[in-house]
Amino acid sequence: MKVLFFSPFSNVWEHSFPEGLVAESFAARGVQVAAVRCDGILKVHCVAMSAAGVGIDSPLATREQVCRACVKRRDFITERMQIPAIVLDEWVTDADRDYVESVVASLRPDTWTEFELDGVPLGRYAAYELWLNLKLVSTDLTPAVWAHYVGQLRNTLYAYLGGAKILDAERPDAIIVYNDHYSVNHAFSAAARARGIRSYTIHGGHHIVRRAETLSILASGHTMEDVFRSEAWNEYSRAPIGKSEIDLVASHFDGLLEGSSAFAYSSAFEGTGSRELRHRLGIADGARVLLAAMSSEDELMGVRLIDAIPTNLTQTSLFADQFEWVDFLFEYARRHPDVHLLLRLHPRMFPNKRENVLSPVASQIMARRDDAPKNITFNMPSDGLALYDIMQIVDVLLNFRSTVGAELSSFGIPVVVPSNADFYTYPSTLNRVGHTTEEYGAQIDAALREGWSLENARRAYRWYAFLFSRFAVDFSDAVSSRPIAVRPKKPGLRLRLWNKFVFLVLQHGPLVRERLAIRNRGLSESSQEVLLDVVKGGLDAAPDSKLWPPIDVTLEEESALLRERLLGFAEARWSAEADPDSLAGRIRSHLAADASVGGR
Repeated sequence: MKVLFFSPFSNVWEHSFPEGLVAESFAARGVQVAAVRCDGILKVHCVAMSAAGVGIDSPLATREQVCRACVKRRDFITERMQIPAIVLDEWVTDADRDYVESVVASLRPDTWTEFELDGVPLGRYAAYELWLNLKLVSTDLTPAVWAHYVGQLRNTLYAYLGGAKILDAERPDAIIVYNDHYSVNHAFSAAARARGIRSYTIHGGHHIVRRAETLSILASGHTMEDVFRSEAWNEYSRAPIGKSEIDLVASHFDGLLEGSSAFAYSSAFEGTGSRELRHRLGIADGARVLLAAMSSEDELMGVRLIDAIPTNLTQTSLFADQFEWVDFLFEYARRHPDVHLLLRLHPRMFPNKRENVLSPVASQIMARRDDAPKNITFNMPSDGLALYDIMQIVDVLLNFRSTVGAELSSFGIPVVVPSNADFYTYPSTLNRVGHTTEEYGAQIDAALREGWSLENARRAYRWYAFLFSRFAVDFSDAVSSRPIAVRPKKPGLRLRLWNKFVFLVLQHGPLVRERLAIRNRGLSESSQEVLLDVVKGGLDAAPDSKLWPPIDVTLEEESALLRERLLGFAEARWSAEADPDSLAGRIRSHLAADASVGGR
């Protein structure tokens, strides 16, 4: 068997090293492997430059510094891990370059989405990184954005044209890329699939603390919606989980509350009391609180642009978009003056610790503020209130498609979602779902009556355990990638200085981290076996492997572990919270005196 890794971004060590570990483990088991590398052909701008804090507008000399550092790490991996390198640049001919320039000259800002090559919409694939980095919500590109897009299109075409020649010459049985949404990775994957070659995408896991210590693997085109329908998840969701799984999920929430990861948008938990929260947000004592969590529109539009949106076979969208959803909630609030609606705008809409750009969606939502009933409060990042503080006063979460729905379910809070064809962040079966406006309103009423429930937490914990210990493979024997606590959390001078420091280390450092990683590398036998089983067996994802050990736990044991975990939160992090109507108070009242195993 031959497996080809498309790996042009060696400078992103958090990606290239785990990728190298997979290739090395395959080679040790008799698989022929090679890696497609870059020698500067993508220097107009690439993922490695973004990771080094080098922007699209940076001078060519600065971008070439990243290229030199990337080549240094490329050669280091090639030599130390014995992974043969195939250089993409050598396969892109002068004729290819002439063709690329002719395509660039022929496209216009109003036709770029229509460009295809061999039936592959490379014009749209090329826009993915720009879309997310600039938080675009329209395909009408400004002259400044257009200049950047043209550069990304060149890269995408080079990857497709050169990649096609490499694939024809090497004829691998499968190819692997790190995140096939990236434009050049997507182009290479498309070239492989056009030749009947199975394509896989690997990615760091979803655990906020152990993200790079785990690795997910999916067949390209196999989406989270497919995972939700899989027999692997259906079987897992029906069985109790044990202490190691619950501890793993709990450590994820510990990391979320710390707010130190760049992948966690919410601020860190501060322990703000429920009475102060109500006062700061203008919520009357005793009013039941509905928290409506908005999502980021540009992320959805980005995956839709590149045809990576999951296909939901069971649900249609009750609301056309979040604006229509918000309008419905405004009317619900008007009809129910006894409740208070807290509309939380997604932090990604605003400049944050990952993207220093304001989304145009934010201004569209804020324009509705003047028409809002008095029992509605807009919650923005400038309020300085963490989601994990606000949840103390939340009776019901109203979710559209945010991961927040699974997160608050894990704390026993009831969650209601409208039927949504674009809901692919977690299984909708974790929550109540409304398929008509009448049913949706009735589900909100029912959730308010139901209140807190251990069963909400049970369903969510099982999903997270599946996501962290089945969907992802453990790499902790070889990789340690805890979030760096000293990294500045907000945009500003400190973050710019931090990025400059990272750039200097990446470009001029003596590869100390890399040498230590190579010297101490080791991947567990079970992880190696599952990964190879997926690729060699033509499986769709890691959970489909039959090599996972069974979990032998009773429902009563699971219930006791969940009660212990939730009470631990109430008595530790929330020890100062005395309000019986707070989340901590509800947990105590339901669980502290509950002697019946599995009781609510």
